Amino acid sequence: MHQEDQSLIDLDIRKARKKDKKHIFKFVKEVGLFSPRLRMSDFFVAYRGENLIGLARFKTHKKHRIHELSNVGVKEGWRKCGIGSLIVSRLTGNARYDTYLNTINPAFYEKLGFKKIKETPKTMKKNSTWCKGCDKSACTSMVLKAK
Repeated sequence: MHQEDQSLIDLDIRKARKKDKKHIFKFVKEVGLFSPRLRMSDFFVAYRGENLIGLARFKTHKKHRIHELSNVGVKEGWRKCGIGSLIVSRLTGNARYDTYLNTINPAFYEKLGFKKIKETPKTMKKNSTWCKGCDKSACTSMVLKAK
């Protein structure tokens, strides 16, 4: 068994809890995913032992019947091991609604079945503080249809 295979077996992916809050805020700042509108209730975390090594925000817009995926990140040293793919797959695998996202890395999400679209639903439009410092022209909107 490869080391990366073992790291996936030992991975605990779950809904964030109150005790994860300080770890999540530290993590999103370290990997450049911080946004002033982060809500703990939207986060899922990936731990290996006591170490937070990945996370994603998966928000459900019930009124509009869509899911929004964002803030997907894996700690340096754990990237390219399949952890990000596993997190996204776990969140979207049994999704009730279509999952939308905006990304500067569309190739990663295309491998997971996401398709490029012209723009995301209006409920996902962000204000000027969203993606601060990000070149919005480099951003691609995508969707993964619910099964």
